[in-house]
Amino acid sequence: MNFEIILLPMMTIMGVELRTTYLNNECYSAIPAFWQKIYQENTLARIPNKTDSNIALGIYTNYTADFSLTSGHYSLIIGCPVSKVDIVPTGMIVKEIPASTYAVFTSHGAANVPATWAKIWQDKKLDRTFTNDFEWYDANDPELVKTYVAIKS
Repeated sequence: MNFEIILLPMMTIMGVELRTTYLNNECYSAIPAFWQKIYQENTLARIPNKTDSNIALGIYTNYTADFSLTSGHYSLIIGCPVSKVDIVPTGMIVKEIPASTYAVFTSHGAANVPATWAKIWQDKKLDRTFTNDFEWYDANDPELVKTYVAIKS
């Protein structure tokens, strides 16, 4: 699978968090339900100081030390990059993502993102850090989703 290597500067993200796991396939039902809830409740509209109101991120972070496809937990934070943090609305959190090196994969349409992740998991040469991985959704180009996987530089 083709990917591009880039260095991204630090970002501040505000959003809502779901804690989940691959155990018993929990994440396969929890994550789609979480995304649906966020969009049904228009949660992202409550985020102040967005850097771009067309951008939404799904950030995979806070991996436990024993994380793998058979053990451990991680968080999914659905949110937006923000320029400053004055107020944090009820139920939301702020996450600082440090400057990092990423392998960037492109999916054509949100429906193809799971297949992209499946290929990422199969790539044993990808030297992942399991710190902050994320999907970048742009409402201006909904058919293009970028998946950023943090790697060792």
